[in-house]
Amino acid sequence: NGVVILSLMFVTCKEPQAPDYKGIESLTITQIGLNQSRVVAQIKLYNPNKFRLQLKYADVNISADNKFIGRCIIDSTILIPRADSFFIPVSVNIDLRNILGNAMQLLLRGQVKFNGDGFVRLKKTGICFRVPVHFQQMERADSLLQQIH
Repeated sequence: NGVVILSLMFVTCKEPQAPDYKGIESLTITQIGLNQSRVVAQIKLYNPNKFRLQLKYADVNISADNKFIGRCIIDSTILIPRADSFFIPVSVNIDLRNILGNAMQLLLRGQVKFNGDGFVRLKKTGICFRVPVHFQQMERADSLLQQIH
């Protein structure tokens, strides 16, 4: 009996994997300023774990072509289905000075490399885990521009 209980505790306490970044959807600029603008979007992610999770907190620095553009903080509970895709609404204040300096290069190249580095706090069966997050994704500039509302 003791071995079975210890085995179950080991399986249920295993640290979850961070969700996989799958892309940006529904990009909207809600505020435009000289130095800073606010962008809201739906981020598509995939949960590679075979169990449901709760996202309790996220703190991720966002870069475009290796230049910091903003920090995304999520401080609300989001339910994550097991082994499935899901969306997280995000709102980020973007530093336009870091984007406008390379705007012509981005348009000519046609792609933007987005990086995210930080951590998420995930909850699984009552236990919270702090899991590092890193993603890198090339996005087509024309696709991003078409999504802007």
